[in-house]
Amino acid sequence: MMVNVFSSPLFGISVTFIVGIFGLYVKRKVASSLFNPMLFSMLVIIGLLVGFDIPYADFKVGGDYIMQMLGPITVVLAVPLYQHHDKLKKHALAVLLGIILGALTALVSVYLLSMAASLDMTLIKSLLPRSVTTPIGIASSEMIGGLVGLTIVSIVITGTFGAIIADSVYKRFKITDPIAKGVALGTSAHAIGTGKAFEYGTLEGAMSGLSIAIAGVATIMWLLLFQLLGFI
Repeated sequence: MMVNVFSSPLFGISVTFIVGIFGLYVKRKVASSLFNPMLFSMLVIIGLLVGFDIPYADFKVGGDYIMQMLGPITVVLAVPLYQHHDKLKKHALAVLLGIILGALTALVSVYLLSMAASLDMTLIKSLLPRSVTTPIGIASSEMIGGLVGLTIVSIVITGTFGAIIADSVYKRFKITDPIAKGVALGTSAHAIGTGKAFEYGTLEGAMSGLSIAIAGVATIMWLLLFQLLGFI
C-alpha cells in the first residue's frame, strides 16, 4: 500500500510543492542573502528520501511532471517584460550584446577550466550548458553528447551559487543599475537567478527573464560553433 503511494506522481509533486512552500517561508523568516530556498528544498527532499528509504525512481515519477512544466512556466516572465518594454527598447543593443557575450564567457570559462583540470570530453560537454535554464540545458547536453544528469546538477549548482553571491558581487563592484543586475543574473544564473532578480524589483526580474531566453538561444549557437571548430 505504501509502495503504491510513493510510486504515484502525486507523491513527488506534493512533496516538492510542500517543501518548496516551506523553503519560501523559512526564507522570509531568515532574511539572509545566503539562504536559498531552492537549495534548502533540495536538501530537505534528499533527507526525506534517504531517511524514509524511498527510492528516487518513485519520487522522480512526479518530478518528471514538474520538469515538463518548466518550459511553459517561463512564458509567465513575459508579463513583467511587457510592463517595462520601453526601457528594453531604449537599451536593446546593450542588453543583447551583454547577453550574447555573457553566454560566450560562461562557455569559454567552463571549457578552459575543464581543460586545465584534464576532464574527459564527455564531462566537459555535460558542464558546458551550466548557465542556461534546465529545459534548454537538457536539449543542449543531448545535442552535443553530454550526460544529462550531470548537466542538470551543474545547472542547479550554478543558479544557486549565482543567487547567493549576487548581493556581494553587486556591492563589491558597485553595480546599481537595475537592467545590469537583471541581465547579469538571467544570463549567468538562469531561472534561479531570475527568482533572485525579482527580489530586487520587477524591472530586474523582467530583464533577467528576457536574458534566460536569449542566453539559451545564444548558448546553443555558440555550442554549434564550438562543434564546427572542433573544440567539442
